[in-house]
Amino acid sequence: MDHSSAQTVILATGLQSSGSTLLSWCFLQREDMNGVLDGDSDLIPLLPADVHTPFIWYKTTISCFTLAEQAAVLEDEGHVVRPLLLVRDVRAVWASLMKKPYGRNGVTAEDPPLRLRMRRFLSSWQDALARNVPVLRFESFLSQPEDSLKRLCGHLELPWRQAMLDWPKPAEQIADMRHGNARFMSADKAGLQAALDPNVSREISGQIHADDLAWLEETFADYNLALDYPAHLEMEVLPGRAKPAWEASRRLNWRLRQKPARYLLSRLGLSSYKPRPQ
Repeated sequence: MDHSSAQTVILATGLQSSGSTLLSWCFLQREDMNGVLDGDSDLIPLLPADVHTPFIWYKTTISCFTLAEQAAVLEDEGHVVRPLLLVRDVRAVWASLMKKPYGRNGVTAEDPPLRLRMRRFLSSWQDALARNVPVLRFESFLSQPEDSLKRLCGHLELPWRQAMLDWPKPAEQIADMRHGNARFMSADKAGLQAALDPNVSREISGQIHADDLAWLEETFADYNLALDYPAHLEMEVLPGRAKPAWEASRRLNWRLRQKPARYLLSRLGLSSYKPRPQ
C-alpha cells in the first residue's frame, strides 16, 4: 500500500488511571499535531475527520482491545501508525480504579473484569518489547518531565517542540476533547510544570483485595523487575478478591432503561424475567 500521502497516527495507549491524559495534553499542544485527547476504550480507534496536521494524535486505553489490535485497525484503514505505551505500577492503577466510576469490574465486553484488562495490558507490554515500541514509565515522566518527553519524541521520530511544556494551545483548538481525567480537565493549564503534582507517584494509596494484590505481584513479576518496581508492596488490603459482577456493568443500566418495569418485577420476585447478559 502506498503511504506517501497518508497522515501518521501517533497511537498512545496504557491502562486507565495511568496518567495518559496528562501525556496526551502535552502532545496535543504541538502545532504539527491534533487529534483525540482520550478515545473511548470500548470502541476501535475512530479518528476525527477534520484533522489536517502532519501527525494525528490518538490516545486511548487498554481495556477492551490490546495495543496490537488497535494499531491493526488503523493500519487496515491505510494509516502509518507509530504506537507508544505508557506504563505505571499496576498496583497503583488497580487501587485507583477501585475508586473511579470507570473502574467497573464488570462481566461484559465493554466493561471487562479488571484482571482481564490487566492481562491485555501485560500482553501489550510484552508485544511492545518484542516490536521495539516506545515505552514511557509514568513515574519517570513525573520526576523528569522534559527529559522524558524529549526521549519519547526521539523514539517516535518527532522533532522536539517547546509547546509540549508551555501549553499555548487552548482547548478549543483540539479536535476531540470529549473525555479526559476530570481532575486534570478542571485544573489550571498554565504549563506542564504547574500541572504536575509531586505527590502523585510517591505513595500508592487506596484499598486493594489481598488475593488481587497477590495475583498482581505474581502475574507482573517480570514486568515489575524490568521496570524497577518493587516486587512486593505493603498496602491496605481487604479480604478475598474483587469479583466481577453483572451489576458493575453499564449494560445493566442500558437494560433498565429499556425494560424498567420488568426488571423491577424480577427484583420483587414477581416475574421470571432475569436481566442477564446475552
